[in-house]
Amino acid sequence: MPRSCGLALLLLGTVLLYGGSALGGDDTTQNQSESSRLASVRTSFPTRLRQPLLARLSGSPTALLPFRMATDSQGRVLVTDPALSVVHVFDVNQGSHWQIRGDQLHRLSRPAYIAVDSYDNIYVTDVGLPFVVVFGPNGQFLRTIGFTLLSLPTGIWVDSPNRTVYVADWWKDEILSFDFEGNLIKEFGSPGQGPGQLRGPGDIVVHGDSLIVLDSLNLRFELFDLQGNFRGTWPFGADRMPLAFALDGQGHLVYVDMYSGGLVAMDAQGAVLARLDQVRGFGQSRPVGISFMCVATDAAGDILALRPTLNIETLRLAANTPAQP
Repeated sequence: MPRSCGLALLLLGTVLLYGGSALGGDDTTQNQSESSRLASVRTSFPTRLRQPLLARLSGSPTALLPFRMATDSQGRVLVTDPALSVVHVFDVNQGSHWQIRGDQLHRLSRPAYIAVDSYDNIYVTDVGLPFVVVFGPNGQFLRTIGFTLLSLPTGIWVDSPNRTVYVADWWKDEILSFDFEGNLIKEFGSPGQGPGQLRGPGDIVVHGDSLIVLDSLNLRFELFDLQGNFRGTWPFGADRMPLAFALDGQGHLVYVDMYSGGLVAMDAQGAVLARLDQVRGFGQSRPVGISFMCVATDAAGDILALRPTLNIETLRLAANTPAQP
């Protein structure tokens, strides 16, 4: 499958699942034999989004597609929206909401993946742009990264202590690292199915001294050190389809499973620890809806999970309580 088609299908699949959501509730399943459970400790209700009347009358798109999420040091939640060509900025504490669209020369097209540095600068990859766009905390355009070097950038992570930006390139099946000024540091990974090779890299996360890549078409998470040396894999198998993932403060990996619509938590060895809101119709092999759109980690190391309703749940992995006799 061509790389551009594969990414387009990923976006389309998200749209279809989101548009046909039949949220969990009674269909929630939880494997009680698993060692842990994902427990909700808080739910936030960001300001509801409303398209201006003039925009609706002019035929502008009004459907929302929350795709990826990040948080900054101010506690704000930033959500990319390729359907509306914006990044939503939610200040949950202040109850406010505004949008980043880019300036006249650097207008966002289909913003997809997002990261934030320690200065609250915002880094966005866009399916329609062959580079990373960097905005200041107030949404002002600052610079681009990777022009002429990136083909179809997807996942992005900012390693602020080392002043390094890591970017996955879906088309090239590579990871590229840049300094904060946009100078290329290194390229690693190559097309293929072998150790250290990639097919359709999506989300990337740095945890400690490891870089973890969602190797979508190879059905695994791939691990590298920060210099790009291969460390190992966490296979997830053909019965799962991770859409987005994050690591909590203890190093547990939590991902949105596009196949079942819920969340799956794994330990550092790749063993499944817990599941949450696995939405399925009785006797059906396909999901009937999706409970979560994307996940991120907050400053406390908890998992933030965004629902299609735009509610944000704060989740922690807790030990399972044995059933009472």
